[in-house]
Amino acid sequence: MSKNEKILNKNNFFGNIYIVASYLFLGVFSFSINYWTGSRGVFPVDTFVHFDPGARILQGELPLRDFWVVHGVVVDFIQSIFFLIFGENWKAYIFHSSFLNLIITIFSFRLFKELKIENKYALILSICLSVLFFPVSGTPFLDIHSAFFSTISVYLILLFIKYQKNSYLFAGVFFLGVAFFCKQVPAAYFIILITIFLFFYSFSIKKFNPILTSCLSLCSFLLLLYFFLIYNNIDFNIFLIQIFLFPREISIDRFASYDLNFKNIFLDFKFIYLFIIPSLLITLKEYFYKRILRKDLYYSIILTLFSVSLIYHQIHTKNQIFIFFLIPILCAHLFYMLNNYKIRYYNYFIPLFLLACILTTFKYHDRFNLDRKFHELSNTNISNGISINFEKEFFSGLKWITPKFQDPKEEIKIIKNFYELIKKDTSKKMLITHYNFFSGLTSAKLHSPSRTYDNIAYPGTNSKYFENYKIFFKINIIKNRVKNIYVFEPGTTITETDLNHKIFNYLPVECYSVIDIEPYLKKIEIQDCSYLKNKK
Repeated sequence: MSKNEKILNKNNFFGNIYIVASYLFLGVFSFSINYWTGSRGVFPVDTFVHFDPGARILQGELPLRDFWVVHGVVVDFIQSIFFLIFGENWKAYIFHSSFLNLIITIFSFRLFKELKIENKYALILSICLSVLFFPVSGTPFLDIHSAFFSTISVYLILLFIKYQKNSYLFAGVFFLGVAFFCKQVPAAYFIILITIFLFFYSFSIKKFNPILTSCLSLCSFLLLLYFFLIYNNIDFNIFLIQIFLFPREISIDRFASYDLNFKNIFLDFKFIYLFIIPSLLITLKEYFYKRILRKDLYYSIILTLFSVSLIYHQIHTKNQIFIFFLIPILCAHLFYMLNNYKIRYYNYFIPLFLLACILTTFKYHDRFNLDRKFHELSNTNISNGISINFEKEFFSGLKWITPKFQDPKEEIKIIKNFYELIKKDTSKKMLITHYNFFSGLTSAKLHSPSRTYDNIAYPGTNSKYFENYKIFFKINIIKNRVKNIYVFEPGTTITETDLNHKIFNYLPVECYSVIDIEPYLKKIEIQDCSYLKNKK
């Protein structure tokens, strides 16, 4: 073996060691930062949105059939798997989002390597992404899961364009279906745009294989969905209302009332535009001079469409902004374009944009991960969070504090007292609360008719689907032989308006009586009435 070959082998050896070490480091770091962030304080209505649904699936109750959902169900089923493996507790809950943060970080690093980004830059950008993806929420959350599977789909479609392997496209389209059934938007926006792109792409390369592969993937997904509905005896009409028709009604009302302005279109996303615009300018310049490679043009189009779909979603949603994870992805693509086309002074531009990415990551890490803005904890002293001691270490690892109670001990005392109350009540009961963890905590069926209880969680009196939910609510009481309904909202005085929205609009007055236990706790006793004699 020559001296040069020995040097080359040595370099390859140390290069492989570096790559393996990078994967290990990214795995540990991405998992740990989400676990740490997500365990610092809670905002019950959002933090626990998938806790009891995951526990209820293991108890034999299913979303769509046994409790109403206004968004997709995939997150609930994923959570049930983590509960099955690790037990029904906080650690299993936070493992879910932490593991997905690990997956997207590792996959992103792999993709950055495919784009021939230097190892050190790929590593830094992957670290930035791991800070900005799931830790924004910390716990499982619908919108972020939808964005997660959409991002996986984008990566797979990019790999399809590079390697022309139909399996990548098949999987990419399939994951878009998964993203949609995590939450309909933002996935739906990207599905529309990527469908247009795939037709354009097929005509551009004069091959219809991409369309056929996409159709095959879609048919496979729909077939699995059909078997899921049939096997679990889920009424197709109720499925359509919960997943398509009622959400559409909500979106129409929201779009009609939304005020578009310079801030929510541009200023809120200025750092994302900082990386999109240079890439587009390079793409347009090289396209104009007919120097751009076809695959690079497609890369730019796909990433731009993906970014636009997420920005469009954020503009029209009431949730906090969570899409800053786009910055390291777009930064990697910008590096790719700068390198490939040897843009003048690119050796200076790359460190400059890398610095911008790092500084932006620190900015949003401080706002969302440290201050926990996404879960409304910015004005709460998170350092005052304390541990909760329940049986089986149910909340082990969580530092409890919420925006409503500056003294967490007061809130925990209320939770413990209510826990003891419902444990003693051996009747068939229903629980309506934003503290969506009592099914797991008590290991009992609490028959909550809806996954959540905000103003758009289920049809109200002004909705054309009001009667559908009213019947759904009634059937829930009858089939589960519910005798008592508890409404539990610590830190809130439950008003008649609240009770109307959650219960009284759906039951005749002769079917219940109300017991005022505390301002934040009501007990509704179900009476024998003709309305609850049949399910029609």
